[in-house]
Amino acid sequence: MGKTGRARSGPLVALCLAAALAGCATKAPDIEVTGSVVSRERLYVPPDAVFDAALVDVSRPEDPPVVLARQRIDPAGPLPYALRLSFHKEQLHPQGRYEVRAAVRRQGAILLDTPGVHPVLFDPAFRHVDVVLAPVLLNRANVAASMPLQQTYWKLVAIQGEPSIDAPAEGQAAPHLVLQRGGDRATGSDGCNRFVAQFAQEGGLLRFQVLDTSVRLCLQGGGTGPAFLRALGQVASYAQEGRDLVLRNIDLEPLLRFRAQEWGERRIDEDEPPMLPQ
Repeated sequence: MGKTGRARSGPLVALCLAAALAGCATKAPDIEVTGSVVSRERLYVPPDAVFDAALVDVSRPEDPPVVLARQRIDPAGPLPYALRLSFHKEQLHPQGRYEVRAAVRRQGAILLDTPGVHPVLFDPAFRHVDVVLAPVLLNRANVAASMPLQQTYWKLVAIQGEPSIDAPAEGQAAPHLVLQRGGDRATGSDGCNRFVAQFAQEGGLLRFQVLDTSVRLCLQGGGTGPAFLRALGQVASYAQEGRDLVLRNIDLEPLLRFRAQEWGERRIDEDEPPMLPQ
């Protein structure tokens, strides 16, 4: 019964979340996260740069983060910025995990990012967050990126040499990859089994070593696993453009293609429709 409950929890949470987001859209936000956005050094912000912040629900790390609120300052102007993220009380739950993520972008390309994780606690007394921004170390691989390489939920969209990406097994997460901040660990799922890997990045070079995987037999769906993990072990470099990530081999040939994914409130400058849990 325990396994059945876990298998059904994803779709059930998704349906509840979709209903909650639809309901919240009909009334004004009633609570707010506040704070300051600062830097530890004096930073130049171009006059046409834009500041974006988001409050995200990361309670289910196997799923894309759920954006509960966004803030935009255009033009950004010099730091510091006052943080104000308004949302609905119904979107919170006592055991939930929440973070504030922020960035400064110029013409869509990310210039400043949060090198650390900035959690928000459920208790009203701890809804003040001071966010630190730092320059992104730009190189040829990420100069056109609009999303940070780390802490982004990268959903797998293509494997070189494979005709298509199999749907995940029933009750399991879609194939994805997340490079965690503050260390060298990456986590993800191949559509059937979850895995933990170690990564090393230097400029545009990037390598992975899969450390551990769960052992689950998925009879329906989730057949991406062997090809995904095999390709991950061959990665030598990466390239980002907009919300897309390509992992390449030593000959710069593409191995894996990903796209940043999140649910809930869309970015204000996006033309794509907002995504809801599916």
